[in-house]
Amino acid sequence: MYQVMIFLHVVSALLLGVYVVFPFVVGRAAALSGAAQESFAGLLSTFNRIGQFSLIVTFLTGGAMISQVDPKPSILWMTLAVILLLIVGALTGMIGGRLKKLIANSKAGKSAAADAAKIKAFSWIAAVAVIVAVLFMTNPQLLA
Repeated sequence: MYQVMIFLHVVSALLLGVYVVFPFVVGRAAALSGAAQESFAGLLSTFNRIGQFSLIVTFLTGGAMISQVDPKPSILWMTLAVILLLIVGALTGMIGGRLKKLIANSKAGKSAAADAAKIKAFSWIAAVAVIVAVLFMTNPQLLA
């Protein structure tokens, strides 16, 4: 069962890589207009949803694996892991809300540059949080 958890954890962590790429891709949304912008924002929304589901799987499988290992990692390491995943989760929720506003503004023919700028800022923070999480998850001795 532990091997299955590791497999699911690694696959879901790989899918979190969508947030590392997100800041580079979201800039394209502001450059488009009309139906193209709406379609592209829909694609970004799908990627965001995939990332959110993978975040949940990562959190659950990580918690399950922690409960099975002995000796347990440090409390600092476990706390930092939870905090980083919560930060990524919060940011992805904010990204999703802004993507919905971007799609609505695009349908209404309004400018979506402000929404795209906020999405880009949120996605940069999420990308850094994912990279830091991977760094600490793969090197628990850093916080021992």
